[in-house]
Amino acid sequence: MKKIIFFLAFCFLTPINSFGQWNKVESIYSPFIFSALFDGDNIFIGGDSLYISRDKGQTWIASAPSGQKIEITALFKVNDMILLGTYGSGVFISTNDGNSWLPYNNGLSDYALYAKKFVVSGDTLFYGTDGGGVYYTKIGSNIWYSYNEGLAWNVAWTVNDLTVTDKNLIVSSGVSGFYFVRPKGSPEWIEKRIQTPIGTYTTPRAFLTINNIVFSGSRAGIYRSLDEGITFDSVGISALPLEAVSFAVDNNRIYVGYTRSADFFVWYSDDFGNSWNVFDHEFQFLINIYIYDNKIWAGTANGLWFKQLQPTSVDPISNVREFKLNQNYPNPFNPATRISWQSSIAGWQTLKVYDILGNEVETLVNEFRPTGKYDIEFNSKGLASGIYFYRLTIGNFIETKKMILLQ
Repeated sequence: MKKIIFFLAFCFLTPINSFGQWNKVESIYSPFIFSALFDGDNIFIGGDSLYISRDKGQTWIASAPSGQKIEITALFKVNDMILLGTYGSGVFISTNDGNSWLPYNNGLSDYALYAKKFVVSGDTLFYGTDGGGVYYTKIGSNIWYSYNEGLAWNVAWTVNDLTVTDKNLIVSSGVSGFYFVRPKGSPEWIEKRIQTPIGTYTTPRAFLTINNIVFSGSRAGIYRSLDEGITFDSVGISALPLEAVSFAVDNNRIYVGYTRSADFFVWYSDDFGNSWNVFDHEFQFLINIYIYDNKIWAGTANGLWFKQLQPTSVDPISNVREFKLNQNYPNPFNPATRISWQSSIAGWQTLKVYDILGNEVETLVNEFRPTGKYDIEFNSKGLASGIYFYRLTIGNFIETKKMILLQ
């Protein structure tokens, strides 16, 4: 397995808002933990072999899908099929919860037998490799096809991570300073770059997509894209000598794992990346982080670790299930009224007021907001009596309501 080790001076930050201590899963003997899949009560861990728990991590068994120990570098489930990617023996599949495995390598080149990541879009499964670029297959098919048109083999075939939005497939490769976007239906990839606040370029190491908003982590901090990966802007943690290697999501909270040669930090954001706080610090080399069973899990170069998160209760704000724009109150009004709404997704929200001719009067909201319930005051100072409209836009959701100003 290719490993890049960074030797840097230590800095110490005080963890906040953490709970409990890190605990090592001693039943897993693999020193390196490369991948994990959490599925109901079942946990699948990829290290120097496959480790399976059927009881949320209380007991473990070791399994070798290829008949011999080999690094398990990617795990993914789609429908009732579990995909297992190895470092050198390609892909295996199981349709019986990991009790038995079959090779799934038809169409893959020799360099594509080194797995990095699986993602799915509709009925298409994409597979990123460490040396063979990107492949795809239709779910239910038994053959892979190359998806490397426009990807230079010496720059872009060593995949760091890939992610998918409604419009685009996005891949980061190597340390070239580039990433690549392929719009759905496009015949080839488009080369892109992320510019840092100091004018240099950085290669994404990890991606996270939430409702078509894409986050990217690298040695130069965290970046966010509002246009499905076409452009990225810095959203913080850019001054530390660390590399962002993994994201995880827990309701409205985003976690990011940063690592260097001998320790790692976990940071979190509760406002969709606008601000970040340090969550914890541990002395291991981090590979991936995950959230499962109210715990944060860390796959490291020294085994699998977990830490209990703060006990949680059902939050009615984070549990919003639908979009809704309410009637303003009071209505009719003079001079002020309040407008309330709720959003079931985190994303960019706009709330605008128009006059009866359709002219924009005021923009009340134009920003990212997480899932939740909101309200805002509209003051009609300087406006004439009459009928006005207010319109809420969140992604594909658009709703307009009428209100009456009586002076």
